Amino acid sequence: MPTIVAKKAGTCTAARCGGRILQGEFVEYSAATGTRHLVCASAEQGSRLNLRAGRCRCGAQVAPREGSLVLKETTLGTSFQKKWLVLCLRCA
Repeated sequence: MPTIVAKKAGTCTAARCGGRILQGEFVEYSAATGTRHLVCASAEQGSRLNLRAGRCRCGAQVAPREGSLVLKETTLGTSFQKKWLVLCLRCA
């Protein structure tokens, strides 16, 4: 993962961290795992935190900060799409 300087404050996406990332802090970033502290870069892959309400694939309504997100990547012809899917606690 490349090391970048965070342009905005956010949350670390490592499985056991979830700590605050400050603007201007050096972080590791990739599209699949998100932004992580430098010390959390080698941590196990956790799912991203669901910050918005959504609907799971089973039809259950998922409240903010509950459930998890999974990145789905698809290729349609020459176009490449990424979409975050919400999973409830039962489906995760």
